[in-house]
Amino acid sequence: MKTPLPALTAVLLLAACAAPSGPAGLEAAAPEARVRRIAVVPLNLSVRAPAELAGKGEPVWQALLAHFESRDAQVEVLSTITAERLWLDAVLGLDLSDREAALKEAQARFARGLAESKTFDLVVFPSVVLRPAKMRDRFAAWDGVRREVPRAWDVIATGLSGAASSEGVQVRGLGGRIAAASLHVSVLRPDGSEAHQGLGGLDLVQQPRRDDLDRSWTFEPRPDPFGDPKHLREGVDRAFAVSGIASRF
Repeated sequence: MKTPLPALTAVLLLAACAAPSGPAGLEAAAPEARVRRIAVVPLNLSVRAPAELAGKGEPVWQALLAHFESRDAQVEVLSTITAERLWLDAVLGLDLSDREAALKEAQARFARGLAESKTFDLVVFPSVVLRPAKMRDRFAAWDGVRREVPRAWDVIATGLSGAASSEGVQVRGLGGRIAAASLHVSVLRPDGSEAHQGLGGLDLVQQPRRDDLDRSWTFEPRPDPFGDPKHLREGVDRAFAVSGIASRF
């Protein structure tokens, strides 16, 4: 089922980069005890998954659940039917002229609606999003992580630059950007107020490829961008650790 708020990925990226977040948010959520009861909505419920990663998010989802389990949290994963019904109610009648504001309001409505039937400390909206990673020499960095560029040993001699794109980009010069995946999390309290927003880099979704005919470089999709469990665990931890949230659950 498609999200009723289409094409919100770019808006989310802008919002996430500037969103204020801090440890005080969780202190207000549960000032006297560790956060235990976590409601988690399906991956990319509120933000459409990038086409490049559609159907590939299961390893990320498992890494997310493992993050909570390792912290002894009581996690309730909302069923797709329940979550989509609440989401449809949440977006009904929203003014979509400001999509960032609409997304935040829809998530707040969702949290309040969920609180009418379930008891929880926090509700988590996880989304896999595309991000531009800064590439230099053999490595690319974004959203708190650093990864080796696939087949970088072939690339160093020529050097790269260009904008990230799922369709491939002509590459020239030294340095540049390459498409990467991150986990974005929005964490809300039962009253709909925001407790935390975070981003954690997962892995690169592109790899460089050389055209032997004209000796140019392009980027092509990686066949298995989520194949390294260690990278996924690091990205999930990073998404929650930005404001100290990992110390609470």
